[in-house]
Amino acid sequence: MEKQEVAVEIKAGELTYSSNSAYAEDLRIAKAIAAGDRALFKNVYDRNINTLFNLARRLAGSTAEAEDIVQDTFIRAYQKIHLFAGRSTLSSWMYRICLNIGLEHLRRKKGTFEDLNDSNCGTVEPDQKKVILRRKLEKAIKKLPKGCQTVFVLHDIEGFNHKEIAERLHLAEGTSKSQLFKARAMLRKILTGQEKA
Repeated sequence: MEKQEVAVEIKAGELTYSSNSAYAEDLRIAKAIAAGDRALFKNVYDRNINTLFNLARRLAGSTAEAEDIVQDTFIRAYQKIHLFAGRSTLSSWMYRICLNIGLEHLRRKKGTFEDLNDSNCGTVEPDQKKVILRRKLEKAIKKLPKGCQTVFVLHDIEGFNHKEIAERLHLAEGTSKSQLFKARAMLRKILTGQEKA
């Protein structure tokens, strides 16, 4: 399947798309931002903030932490925009940066949840049980290898299909499927007590 060719005109912070070459428009946008077009970066920010915030909130579990992750994402994207090579869309590139920063955040935060069991939970209401189960799942997800963790979050939490994951992470669809299969198997062992959580 051929990609539709698209070109872009850049006028002081405005994007105008027309037909011409795949991903070339995002490369031109990145070059303009790298050359100092802050208004254009604001436009990119506005187009991506909601998607990145939703990803960060799902990874971090709280709005405050998600805001930090998204802020770090845009700072890093702005600082590294000159490295954008145009092999994907600018949105996919930023999504990957956000995902990596979110995973770094999870690794730094590792071990912040105390072990929850009957002795330290007291009487648990149905809504509290959901919170406890969510925390146990979050803790278990953190134990997964990075590749499995990333694919699991994107597929089972974010709702992306394997083709979309493969495009975002620059890997084969089969690798995405394999990582998800391994992640689910490992999570089953962790959550059923067959492996230490």
